[in-house]
Amino acid sequence: MEKSKTEVVTVQQAVDLLQALYSVQELEGLKFATKAAINMSNIEERLKPLDEKMKPSKEFEAFAKTIQEVQGDQEKIAELEEQNEGLVKERKNQIAEVEAMLKDQIEIDLVKIPSNMLPNKINAKQIRGLKLLIV
Repeated sequence: MEKSKTEVVTVQQAVDLLQALYSVQELEGLKFATKAAINMSNIEERLKPLDEKMKPSKEFEAFAKTIQEVQGDQEKIAELEEQNEGLVKERKNQIAEVEAMLKDQIEIDLVKIPSNMLPNKINAKQIRGLKLLIV
């Protein structure tokens, strides 16, 4: 197994790093791909609590589907939101909790990627997204 280093990052930084890794997962290079895959797995595991917190309730999912069905009818949407005020408030509170979680710090084991291991087809935007991993 690759040697990893524990990093302390905010949950938001972990989300951003995971997105950056997703953006380069199609690039060629066995060693790079191996390290990227290990890092994705490690980050995904640490973000499971966030994923769970983000999931809307079954009741809210049904409500959201109803809202989509009347899309464009602002009067009907306002009426439905009023009728389901508790559900809407619950979801807003859930979103606020998720936003607060994004500021929390977590420890993640990351496998560093030497700059000479980066694929030739990587671009500056992708490198910036991976700066926490590149040594």
